[in-house]
Amino acid sequence: MILFFALSMQGQVSDKISKVNIGTAHPAEPLTIQIELVQSNLIERIEIAYRQFGERDFKRSEMIVSDNSASLIFPAEIIIPPILEYYFILYIRNQMNPETFPVENAEQQPFRIDIQPRGEEPKEIIILSPEPNESLRQNDVLISFSLVKFDSSLSINSIKIFLDNADLSASMVVAGDLIVLKPENASVTLQTGDHTIHVELFDTIGNKIGTYDWNFIVSGLVEKKTTVPVTPWMYGSSIQLETRQENISSTTTPFNRATLNAHGSYEDIRIRGHLYFTNAEQSNRQPQNRYFIGGESPWLKIGYGDSYPVFTDFIMSGKRVRGLTANLTLGKFNLDLTSGAIMRKIEGTVFETFPKDSLYSKQLQYPGGSFDSLKDLGSWARLQYGTFDRKLFAIRTILGKRDESHVGFSYLRAADDTNSIKYGKLPQENIVIGSDILLSFDRRNFDIFGQIGFSATNNDISGGSMSDAEIDSMFDESNRETVRKIRDYISKIITVNENLIPLGTKHMPTLSYEGGLTLNYFNNAFRFMYLRHGKSYESFGSSFFQTDVRGYNISDRLRLLENQILLSGGFERLQDNTDETKAATTTSRTINAGVSYFPRFEFPNVTIAYLLASNNNGLSNLDPVAIDDRTNRIMLQLGKEFKWHIKHNASLNISTSTRDDQTTNNLDTRNTTVALSTASTFNIPLQTMASLSVNSSKFISSGNTTSTLTYTTVYTNAEYRMMEDRLKLSGSLNSTFGDIQRILFGANAQYYFLEYLSAQTQLSLYFNNKMFGSTAVSNDIIWSFILRADI
Repeated sequence: MILFFALSMQGQVSDKISKVNIGTAHPAEPLTIQIELVQSNLIERIEIAYRQFGERDFKRSEMIVSDNSASLIFPAEIIIPPILEYYFILYIRNQMNPETFPVENAEQQPFRIDIQPRGEEPKEIIILSPEPNESLRQNDVLISFSLVKFDSSLSINSIKIFLDNADLSASMVVAGDLIVLKPENASVTLQTGDHTIHVELFDTIGNKIGTYDWNFIVSGLVEKKTTVPVTPWMYGSSIQLETRQENISSTTTPFNRATLNAHGSYEDIRIRGHLYFTNAEQSNRQPQNRYFIGGESPWLKIGYGDSYPVFTDFIMSGKRVRGLTANLTLGKFNLDLTSGAIMRKIEGTVFETFPKDSLYSKQLQYPGGSFDSLKDLGSWARLQYGTFDRKLFAIRTILGKRDESHVGFSYLRAADDTNSIKYGKLPQENIVIGSDILLSFDRRNFDIFGQIGFSATNNDISGGSMSDAEIDSMFDESNRETVRKIRDYISKIITVNENLIPLGTKHMPTLSYEGGLTLNYFNNAFRFMYLRHGKSYESFGSSFFQTDVRGYNISDRLRLLENQILLSGGFERLQDNTDETKAATTTSRTINAGVSYFPRFEFPNVTIAYLLASNNNGLSNLDPVAIDDRTNRIMLQLGKEFKWHIKHNASLNISTSTRDDQTTNNLDTRNTTVALSTASTFNIPLQTMASLSVNSSKFISSGNTTSTLTYTTVYTNAEYRMMEDRLKLSGSLNSTFGDIQRILFGANAQYYFLEYLSAQTQLSLYFNNKMFGSTAVSNDIIWSFILRADI
């Protein structure tokens, strides 16, 4: 199964990201996105900002960085037609401000993913693997198909599967609606050439209700295997060794990496492990090496190492934890737990010490530097603060089934170890308590959902909780005893001093809640949600939670003509100033509408969408802090798969966005993008891709000056397989000209010595002549060699 295909976004230029790959997007199905990195040693972390069409604000998640790539799986619930918008945020080592990709005006002109609903298809099996007429190696053959379109009248136990007229039905594995059969488990060795799969289905009274036939081809080297009895034990492992050389700006950086994966299973019991080592691991950086070992059964999952546990958005999402994770599933009682480190200690660095009377001159000499008095040295110092060791514990209890009606209760605590380093700035502590509810009716066609959370954060716990003497100095006599009782009670769970947020209950700044409902009837998907997120709400387990916002959003999607036409629309109204401390409240309104047409005859898929967004804080446009702007965005997408001599998949994307700032700041922006791309599959083992894109932008850059940026990119790529699929060759050429001038040439070769042993080499040449925002350009070279073994 093909997991990724290249997006037609080669027109975007970055010196940190060379390629973006994404899976096919269908509604309510998880979606994987992956980026390939250049100069990965300079990148501390990568976030992806995303939003559904019609939303004002972007949500954020941290991507998993491994080798020279980063990846993330979007959950099924956010994949909603017609499009998903996103961009990347890159945090660079020793660089104060992060970079974005697209580089220019990312929020106003993000990348887009076209989400196409599946049409109403006749009742039949869904072939997953191998695809009809697919050519693959012997070890890759796995017969798999889905019965999701059939009802209870189908008799699962009566299914017959034949491979080249041999009945292998006894070796099939049933997992819900999924049928899987591995030929080698039935002691079958496939030879090179054509093979036929035949499937027969029967109802519960023995009547045949369907037959299905398709062919596939076994190519490449076929290894003879010794016939062994079928066993419930299954295991496998892979090891990958890579050396990589990057010559960027005349500086050569070597990378050496090793990855080991192993797994085993016995009936319903499974165990898996992962090890990743890199020479980028350094004591002055957060961990770059990764490890994990875990086991699972139908009711329990437990593991130790690096993981990304997911609770609710209010509690924990997208944060790496090195430690213990566990999930208990017992029908109507479920439990999620994680405990470990989310940041490891990094000692601070003292650059120089000096007497107190030299502080002013040092601040002039090093603007933006960090200075502090060091009691142990009896002087002042210029230094770089370190990072405390931060431990986290989180637990969630779920009463009811996970994907059905349930009530959840969550608790999280995270704290810095004040003794872990000597030169740190402000050690912190955080607790969050929350609850969530889902009431599901009529097979989830009617859902009522909601969640609530309350947080408390102490931004400096170095001095511990307040003493009685400090309470006496801060409060009058009538309140001192009450404050002492509150301190004694709350300090059992969090440090209590003047740095604790909240210190009062006015406007409940650390309280957040949201709730709503969804209705799926008469081909409509209706959704309403009201939310209120406090300004000071914070969870150390969810770094990208949107705060200081309240309001509601409404959306509806209507499917017509058996999913051939999709109408969508929505309205969102949000306000800030939830604690009423700002001089003015900003109100944001977003209106969106779209229509998609997915015909079943020779006519391209078409999506047209429009969005109008406005922001206004009610102040006079002459006021320097006034906000009054409007954004209009129009998007057109066409796509068609057709056959002209060979198979092609072509697409055309046109989008334009204009922002009109009515205030004296005049922060107007404009962006227009036109992209045409096609992917072709030949009758010979050759695949190609070509695209042409034009980007034109006008925006306000640093210094409050208006900048324009226009460039055109031509991209071509080809992959060819030869020597019975033992050798795979590919190459690409990416030429950009205009305000950005660069040529990128890439070449790749992979050779299979054996079915489980391969070697791969990659070469990328960057000929940079002119880059946006940079006067210093250089030609760059990246070369890598990878050895991989799968057992």
